[in-house]
This record gives sequence, C-alpha cells and structure tokens, in this order.
Amino acid sequence: MPTDFGSHMRRFGMIHVIIAVALIGAATYFGYDFLRNRGSNIATAQAWDIKGPPCAQLTLEQWNAKHLKVRETTNYDGRMIGRWSGDVSCSDIHTKGGAGLGVDRICQFTNPTNLAVKTPAGEYYFDTGTGQPATLAIHQDVPKCVLASKFTRATE
Repeated sequence: MPTDFGSHMRRFGMIHVIIAVALIGAATYFGYDFLRNRGSNIATAQAWDIKGPPCAQLTLEQWNAKHLKVRETTNYDGRMIGRWSGDVSCSDIHTKGGAGLGVDRICQFTNPTNLAVKTPAGEYYFDTGTGQPATLAIHQDVPKCVLASKFTRATE
C-alpha cells in the first residue's frame, strides 16, 4: 500500500512567506527600538517620579459646595485637566519605572490651587491649596495627585 504524504500536506503560498517575513521584521525593529530606548525611558521615569503627600480628593458635591472652578484647561491625549492657576508641564512616561510597554500621563504644576480631571474612567477633583506645587499621574485613566513637583518656571 503506497503512502502519498505530499497530497495531504498543506502548501504555503508566496503571500504566506511575505507576511511571515514582514511580521518577523516588524517584531525585530520594535524590539530593538524598545531595548535601545530602555535606559532613557527608565531615566525619564525616575526624573518624573515625584513623591509627596496625597492631594485632598473631593467628590463633585464637595467641589461644588466649595465653589471651586478651573480657569485653565489642558487636553492631554483626550484627558481634560483643569486648574485654577499656575503653570503645567506634562510628559508621557513608560509604565513600570520606564521599563514597561504602557504609558502613563504625568503633569507637574507650579501652583494649581485645585484640579479637575476628566478621563474615560470618570471625573476626579482635587484641592491642592494655594501656593502648593502638585503632580498628577494618570495610570489607566485613573489620576493620582501628590503635593510636590520639581517643575518651576525656571525649569520650563
């Protein structure tokens, strides 16, 4: 009984070979680019890792009861960040201390007085107080605020 293995094997056409080569090339390029920039990403994440006491987080009712408002609004990658005063500097920072593939959005403020943040995850309100620098880190569309910042008008 003769066995004909060739008639049952799947044949790959030229298009399959081209797709495979393109996928391997893209993976190699992005992998190399990621590893090449890893040290810089980690250094940037360390520079933007601001420690400080948490900002007072408010509910919408508390925000309205205090008659707080924002005068300046920044659209940062579709996330609306409002502040009453001061200057702001924002940067995309790779997650996991700069070694991750995801990106967090971090903003440092000189003196925001209060912050209102709207992301796809919801609306958030913070009372930072007058004359107090602050840093806002948005991870997976949830902001965290601390009362500290390295950003000043001199570092703009």
